[in-house]
Amino acid sequence: MNSVLKVFIFCCGILFSLSIVSLLLKKRINERNSIAWLLAAICILVFAANPEILNELAEKFGISYPPSLLYLFSNMTLLLLVLYQSTQISILNEKLKNLTQYVALLKPARESRNINNEQS
Repeated sequence: MNSVLKVFIFCCGILFSLSIVSLLLKKRINERNSIAWLLAAICILVFAANPEILNELAEKFGISYPPSLLYLFSNMTLLLLVLYQSTQISILNEKLKNLTQYVALLKPARESRNINNEQS
């Protein structure tokens, strides 16, 4: 790997790590999600610093072009993150639906109680 490309990828990894920490400090991302992104940033830094690791892993998996293994890992990671986010959104939608139904049931009871209090 070219040394300029190595430095560029390493700088991208550092910037990615800093942006995750910044989002975490601003509370725009929660701790649970930030762990996965920080692990991804660490992987970027490790592969940028030691591209031989990627070559060895590609040989073990029988992949002739090592960057393909990197694309495979990144796609699998993104797929897992999207699946996790989808499950979280589904859970929140269910909670929102239950809360809406609860409020809808409480509202008429509260209004009738207010009417009774005004009449007495």
